[in-house]
Amino acid sequence: MKRILCILMFLPFVFASCVDEDETLGMDLVDEKDKFDVGSYDRISMSAIFYREDSLATLNYRYNTLGEYSDSKFGAVKSSVYTQITLSTPSAAFNTYDNIDSVILTLAYAGGYSEDTMLSGRQMRLNIYELSEEIDSTKQYSFDNVECFSQPIYSNNVQIDYNSDVVEGSDTLDPHLRVKIEGEFFEKIKNFGGSNDDFVSQFKGLKFELNKLDARGLMAYIDMEATASCITVYYTQGGTHQKYLIKIPTKGRRFMHYDYDFASSDISPLATGDTIDGNNLIYLGNMGISLAKININDFKEDWLSRVNQGRDENDVSINSAVLEFPVSDLSQINNPSFTSRILCYRKAVINQDTALVLIHDAQTASGDFYDGYYDSRTNSYKMRITMHLENYLNGNISDPNIYLIPDARRSSAARVILNGPNNTIKPARIKVTYSKKKR
Repeated sequence: MKRILCILMFLPFVFASCVDEDETLGMDLVDEKDKFDVGSYDRISMSAIFYREDSLATLNYRYNTLGEYSDSKFGAVKSSVYTQITLSTPSAAFNTYDNIDSVILTLAYAGGYSEDTMLSGRQMRLNIYELSEEIDSTKQYSFDNVECFSQPIYSNNVQIDYNSDVVEGSDTLDPHLRVKIEGEFFEKIKNFGGSNDDFVSQFKGLKFELNKLDARGLMAYIDMEATASCITVYYTQGGTHQKYLIKIPTKGRRFMHYDYDFASSDISPLATGDTIDGNNLIYLGNMGISLAKININDFKEDWLSRVNQGRDENDVSINSAVLEFPVSDLSQINNPSFTSRILCYRKAVINQDTALVLIHDAQTASGDFYDGYYDSRTNSYKMRITMHLENYLNGNISDPNIYLIPDARRSSAARVILNGPNNTIKPARIKVTYSKKKR
């Protein structure tokens, strides 16, 4: 009985606590000149173009794209890998081994890209060439090349399957490419004896290329720093079977070379280095295919005339600013191959050179949906640009224009088509939420 009485006595307090709080409570105590209105504005004018990224550094990245892929929207892109190889010890004497059984080259997969991301395997033509000149320190960019001997040390059709483990005898190994090297290169290994410097001088490096055998092809992602990415020499010494690893050096000289063919694609003008209007659609492709420039030079004028309306600059403050780009091509929405994130850059002068640097918001990103990640709920990319716009209004930066570049653009072949600012279905926009003092 006492418990029931206690509950009945407590009920009025429960109901009182459930009453909505009066939003104006206490406002009569605030001076009128200190009150703020909160508003939003999304009619900021902007224009867009996109163009090819022609000076992409690819030196010594861990994850390399290797292969060839083509579609009607972005054309064809091909990535080859040039790399040094080194001994795993200060010296080696293969020429003293009782018998070298085989030389096996393996490259560890880190995934891949095709029109079907769950692809269980596809035939590609693997060519491996020995380099005839050293990879010097100037070879850093995707347009660089190194001379090779004309005849490959390996050339054959191989099954590329980056989703399935490899069974080797009684062992089950992580997905990797595995081929046996024979012929002159095999004999050259057998006859070597000397220091690592001697080895690097005699074996200047290798070039890997994967050529498509069908209309589409694929891109394999290779973990060049994985233990499994190496050349293994299997040999017999004193009646014991042993192995020796020839390594792909982590910090040696290694880079990717990209080739493009934009003919008959949606972005064919990129073949001649032209820029393409992106006000309707923006094509963003990894591997240096394209990046976009978003021109918002009119932002300050728009802001001052339409929102600020002659007030003192301290009377109006930006609470948040979000740049949103809806995805146009949703044909693979159930199996999306979109780039996972788009980063916002700006132009800056560094050591008297102009370079693209991340906007301040991207440098302090916290990993939420406004940090350029693809949001499947809205089928769009949203980038927070609050600090960037504030820096422009405050005069800390002189150029407000934003450059959209896909993240992981060297290690991924992903691409995406975005709606531009003048798209008639769902245009890109900047939404600014602000506070301003009441007059």
